[in-house]
Amino acid sequence: MCPLWPLHIILLYVLCVAPLLLMAQHVHVAQSHQQLKELKVAFAPEMSEKMTEGDSKMIEFQLGNMQDFDDRFLEVEVKSIHPEIASIQYVGNSNDFSPNTNWTGSFNLTAKFLGYSQIVVKLWGNISTNNQTKDRELVAQSQLGKVAVVRHPRAIDKAFIYTIAILVSVAFINMGCLLDLEIVKATLKKPIGPVIGFCCQYLFMPLCAFGLAKLLLADNVALQLGLFVTGCSPGGGGSNLWTYILGGNIHLSVTMTFLSTLAAFAMMPFWTMTLGRLIFADGHIVVPYRNIATLAGGLVIPLMIGLAIRRFAPKVACVLARTLKPLAGIFVCVIAIFGIYTNLYMFKLLDTKVFLSSSCLVLLGYAFGGTIAAIMRQSWPDALTIAIETGIQNTGIAIFILRVTLEQPEADINTVVPVAVAIMTPIPLVILWVLQKCVLSRFGICVNKSSELNTCPVTHLEAGQQIDGSGEKFLPLDNDVPANAYGTATAS
Repeated sequence: MCPLWPLHIILLYVLCVAPLLLMAQHVHVAQSHQQLKELKVAFAPEMSEKMTEGDSKMIEFQLGNMQDFDDRFLEVEVKSIHPEIASIQYVGNSNDFSPNTNWTGSFNLTAKFLGYSQIVVKLWGNISTNNQTKDRELVAQSQLGKVAVVRHPRAIDKAFIYTIAILVSVAFINMGCLLDLEIVKATLKKPIGPVIGFCCQYLFMPLCAFGLAKLLLADNVALQLGLFVTGCSPGGGGSNLWTYILGGNIHLSVTMTFLSTLAAFAMMPFWTMTLGRLIFADGHIVVPYRNIATLAGGLVIPLMIGLAIRRFAPKVACVLARTLKPLAGIFVCVIAIFGIYTNLYMFKLLDTKVFLSSSCLVLLGYAFGGTIAAIMRQSWPDALTIAIETGIQNTGIAIFILRVTLEQPEADINTVVPVAVAIMTPIPLVILWVLQKCVLSRFGICVNKSSELNTCPVTHLEAGQQIDGSGEKFLPLDNDVPANAYGTATAS
């Protein structure tokens, strides 16, 4: 046995580790000696100004501490960290200066795409006199200068907004022709569905958005705000059209959308002043009350017009109600085609984290709303309606909040979150519609069975009845409207 046992084990360990410690110390010292010097650079004030995409301007800069460098042959390099956002074209001879004096240079800065870039000036040494590089090494570099590029105003953006406003108004006029106020009153007298929808919309969705923001967007506070504000927004108008297309309870859907919009006056300030502060503690989140009021008016006025047509011109109401389904199809196509084309630039900003967080918010909203409605023993049309109302958010409200809360170009950059939510929203609904048509119809699941009735879309009267003098009865038309759209979907 070794006479030093068990000390020989400790000695062997020290002999093995000591050289490694010495090597690590040597490397650390060597790195400290190779630390770059700071190059003091003063950029022209014009570089701090925001640029519009496509614009160019000449920027001058001055090196202020050239006396700190002894190498006779030096070379200056100006570089953009993100050339796809802002590119640089250097002007002049990069080594035409005297090292012991201040030196002024210039470069042409071109804005290419929405976002931020940084400008850095580097000083290279060990440059040969015959313009051939001999082991060129970086001597010093400046701190980063920031360049902001904003998006150029486009006519197509306004055209898209006006087109959507017109289509939504026409669709809600037609929807007003289909609504039966007696059914809406019955829904409000026994508001199980609206209460479930309210809890899903304003309790689950904000908490879900907050959790997803902290989990998937932890490195970007502005993106967290975008997702959270989207989750706090009221239900979108598109939910009514999708409810109609998929055979849900259109009366419940319109009622929930209207109540959700009214509740936004109280619930959005509540969430932005509580959980919102944890995300954007240093900022002031502005709740667009005027925008929400405009939205509520834009919802009520077309509906009232439709109800007036239903009351005083029942023949016209029948025709308009029958055009709701093709109009809804046109609306969805315009959103998909025109909307994507208008926001193509957003796809450059859509990364994996944004896509994943937006998809999870939409899917969890649908799943939670439908599950809670099923647990509460709601009928299939009502459960489908609650799921749609929960999953579809009014992304227009979220975009408006971001634009009045954040500065440009950060506001436009972070609207990618509600835009991503808007892109992902119809995908599960389209899949469900395809399943209804191709698969579930064979088994009688999720399919309307009112096609056997030959009724006018604005009433449940049977075929053969004529309009009397009071206008209470309507001419028969072929029916393609779900039975739950005019009276059979109020069972709870």
